[in-house]
Amino acid sequence: MKGGTCVKPAINDWLDSCIEKLNAGELTETDLRCVTDILAGKKQLILYLYSKSTNLRSPLGGWALYDATATDEPVLPSQDAPYTSVLEAVNDGWRIVQFPRPELYNFTDVDNAYLTYEFILEKFV
Repeated sequence: MKGGTCVKPAINDWLDSCIEKLNAGELTETDLRCVTDILAGKKQLILYLYSKSTNLRSPLGGWALYDATATDEPVLPSQDAPYTSVLEAVNDGWRIVQFPRPELYNFTDVDNAYLTYEFILEKFV
């Protein structure tokens, strides 16, 4: 997961090229429409991280990855989570879509509170 493929360099290259063509008076409509092709290839990844608290630095208790480019089933490529915390995932380019709402979790009689703080993150690749 870390250092995954991203279209950002392609977009930056395209923008640099367009700026050069604009300065030279050679920018065309076709040049501008190329961004559609670059962005059309993006796929959304969804990462569920189950933290041990609402603190972004807390260790993780579980995780699952949904990849739009793969099968419909969640993927656990290994037993080891791809990150040690939600904050580490955010630092690697994941965006938080949903924060956990602790008031929804009342597991006082059950010993499974390690899966209560679900963060949902997304990344486009």
